[in-house]
Amino acid sequence: MADLATPLTIRTVATLGVADVVRDGPVAAADIAGRCGAEADALARVLRFLVQRGIFTEPERDVFGPNEGSDALRRDAPGGLQPWLDLDGAVGRADLAFVELVEQVRGHHRAYPAAFGRSFWEDLGSSPQLSDSFDSLMETKAQGIAPAVAIAHPWSAYVRIADVGGGKGVLLAEILKANPGTSGVLLDLRGPAQHATEYFAEQGVAERTDVVVANFFEPLTITADAVVLCDVLGDWDDADAVQILRNCAPAAGAHGRVLIVEFLADSELMQTFTELDLRMMVYVGGRMRGLDGMQHLAERAWLTVEDVTPLDNGYAIIECRRTPADDPPR
Repeated sequence: MADLATPLTIRTVATLGVADVVRDGPVAAADIAGRCGAEADALARVLRFLVQRGIFTEPERDVFGPNEGSDALRRDAPGGLQPWLDLDGAVGRADLAFVELVEQVRGHHRAYPAAFGRSFWEDLGSSPQLSDSFDSLMETKAQGIAPAVAIAHPWSAYVRIADVGGGKGVLLAEILKANPGTSGVLLDLRGPAQHATEYFAEQGVAERTDVVVANFFEPLTITADAVVLCDVLGDWDDADAVQILRNCAPAAGAHGRVLIVEFLADSELMQTFTELDLRMMVYVGGRMRGLDGMQHLAERAWLTVEDVTPLDNGYAIIECRRTPADDPPR
C-alpha cells in the first residue's frame, strides 16, 4: 500500500496517452515513444514494469499491446479516468502535492504552495491549460450530480434561481429544463463562466438565464428566490466558507432560500468522504464536512437549516433560510 512506483508509472503513461496508441494492437516501443513524445528506452522500462502488474502486454521484446487494464487508461474509456490522472492537468498535478503532506500535518506549511510555489487557485489563474482541464473535470462531475439534484427538490416553487460558483451552468440548465416556469442567473469568475451563454443556448434555456461575472467573496449584486451552492464549500476552510454564505444570504432576500449541495459523511461512503477530505486539505486547504459541520457554518452565516434531502450518490441538498433579526446566530 505504500508503493509510489505503481501509481506514478500509471499516471505517466496516462499523461503520455500510451493506451490510445496501442488500442488496436501491439506497437513497438520506439514507435510508441515517437508518437507520445517520449524516450524509447525509458518508456519501455516503464511499460515493462506495468506489464508485470497486469497493465499492457509485451508479446515480444520491446513491443507492447493493450489489455483490459490499459483500456481503462484510454481517453475515451467509460468513466473518464484518464483526465483525473493526467499529470499535465490540474488534478493530476495537484496530486503531486501529496509529497508535502507530512509537512502540512506537522503544521509547517500547506502542501500545494510548498510543492509549486503558489496556491492551487493562483496556479489555475496563471495557466490556461490547467484552468481548462479543471473546468472540464468540474463540468463532467456536475453532469453526474445535476440530474439527481434537479428532481430531488421542488424547484418550481421559485421564480428565479441563482447558481453561485456554477461554472458553465450545468446544474442550472438541468433545473431550468425540468421547471419551465423558472428563470435563472449564473454567477462565477470569468474563466469558468466564459462558455455559459453558449451552453445555455445549446440547452434551450438561454432566454431564461443571465450570466454575471463576479467573485463570491464580494457582496453579490444579484437577487433570487433561491441561491444554490453546489460542490463549492468543500474547497474552502471554515472562515472562507462562512464568508461565501454570508455573501449569498442577502441575495436570497428575507424569504428566499440558500441551498447547499455537498457530499456528506455517511457510514457507507466514508472511504470516498475521507479521500475527498484529504484532497481538499492538500489541494486548497479546504475540508469536507458532515451535516453538523454544515449546520455550524450556516449558523455563523446567519442561516438556519430547515430541511435536508439526502441523495443516493452521497450528496445532500441542505435548505437554509435567513435567521430572523430577533433570532441571532449563536
